[in-house]
Amino acid sequence: MTTGLTYRGPDEEGRYYRDRLLKKNGKNSLRTDRPSMWFPVPGPDGKDVYPIHDDGREACWALGKATVFDLLAKGEIIWKNRGTEEVPKWVPYTREFAKDQPTRPFSTLWTDLPTTRQTKAHQKQLFGVGNEFETPKPEALIERVLQLCTEPGDLVVDSFAGSGTTGAVAHKMGRRWIMVELGEHCHTHVIPRLRKVIDGDDPGGITEAVEWSGGGGFRYYRLAPSLLEKDRWGNWIISRNYNPTMLAEAVCKLMGFTYAPSDTHYWMHGRSSETDFIYVTTQSLTHQQLRAISEEVGDGRSLLICCKAFRANTDAFANLTVRKIPQVVLRKCEWGKDDYSLSVSELTAGELEEPEAQPSASNRKITPTAQPDFFRVEAGK
Repeated sequence: MTTGLTYRGPDEEGRYYRDRLLKKNGKNSLRTDRPSMWFPVPGPDGKDVYPIHDDGREACWALGKATVFDLLAKGEIIWKNRGTEEVPKWVPYTREFAKDQPTRPFSTLWTDLPTTRQTKAHQKQLFGVGNEFETPKPEALIERVLQLCTEPGDLVVDSFAGSGTTGAVAHKMGRRWIMVELGEHCHTHVIPRLRKVIDGDDPGGITEAVEWSGGGGFRYYRLAPSLLEKDRWGNWIISRNYNPTMLAEAVCKLMGFTYAPSDTHYWMHGRSSETDFIYVTTQSLTHQQLRAISEEVGDGRSLLICCKAFRANTDAFANLTVRKIPQVVLRKCEWGKDDYSLSVSELTAGELEEPEAQPSASNRKITPTAQPDFFRVEAGK
């Protein structure tokens, strides 16, 4: 019989079992929530035992008085001393037995890990009393998961950071990490916690086990507002929060260039080398305009032009490569406004259409990316 790690045993009768606290935990577990479930239960030493949470609040039992005293009469209450021999603290449990023919697989919990109570005590050290999460995950649990599926230096991603446990554990274990959190506890819990980890001011969790003493750092990014919004008729237009400069920066990133606008050359928005540049414009360019740009670029330099459209024989300009801004972008934008930009983060390489252009002699190969730098607003260590 496969029992899973939740159940212990077998006992003297060959049964597998697990013990559950008679005291109720979690939601609606206070005396004020269920007053009828607050009553004394005589302990092994004859003294009355009441349900009390670890923080001193009066709790309630998980079962009614008649059921509890019926279990007492049958000897089916399990008493465990959570104090000392000199000063015992008797805690009642009920015993649940595994079915011989279960209707679903047994759960697989690691029962040797710290409890929620111990984990909340750690969080009280980190965040102060009253600021702990209701059901925090112990660092030892995340450590074991990362031990099973990662190596030092691997990248760990947690899309719902919560109180920052995954990042804290990954950092202590020598893994790189990315956490995402939209809630305000990003500022009240995650950032303060990681700063304590880096400063070596977090003695709890797995700190001692992995001999962590501090070090490292992290960067903090805030998600920018959406680059696209709908107008009063439901058409997609560029958000008023953005401007033409951001379009140039976004297209540079999309095309694999470093955004580096020049103060002297209007056509120099970014570069991929000392002699290779990019120019981004929403204009439709004519043959005469391209000739003028080509003359300014001159010999010994090359320029990639990203524009809305063009009417020209591009073979005539050996130092220019002309490409149309991808149609997937144009379809979402209402041109003719001065507040245009580009949501590069929503584009993938598969969405980009093959541009209608003749390559220059450099046979340039464009590798699109989708991670614009302008989302970064601040960093912390």
